[in-house]
Amino acid sequence: MYEVIKNVINSKDYKLEDILYKINKMWIESAITEEEKTELDSLARQNAKAENSYAPLQEQIDKLYADMKDLEARISLLEQEQSTEEPQEPTEPVEEYPEYVQPTGAHDAYHVGDKITYNGKKYICKLDNCVWTPDAYPAGWEEVVDVESEG
Repeated sequence: MYEVIKNVINSKDYKLEDILYKINKMWIESAITEEEKTELDSLARQNAKAENSYAPLQEQIDKLYADMKDLEARISLLEQEQSTEEPQEPTEPVEEYPEYVQPTGAHDAYHVGDKITYNGKKYICKLDNCVWTPDAYPAGWEEVVDVESEG
């Protein structure tokens, strides 16, 4: 049995994990000696070809690479289509100081840095979770004085 396994190893046409399993099994069944097992293990590791042991993994890598190239081509086409479309109307700018809206709870309360317009004046919130108007709680708001309109 030793010679048969050695011939398979010398042919270099095997999966390493399979041949090591068979070597161990033959050793457990006392079909080969400890010395023969050690020699066959060493020879099997030396002669193993990665493509025999990792062929399924390489196939997966190759498929992923092909899929990636396909996606890159599709993205390129989409980008070309978008660049040839007519430009869209610009969206309206977000108002920097939107009108104050009374919060109904913590989920829509004002926070530090939030900007509002209240009774025609601009304010910046000075505390988190503020649910009061600038009139009701002036300490929670700082009025923004427009320098240009004063001079």
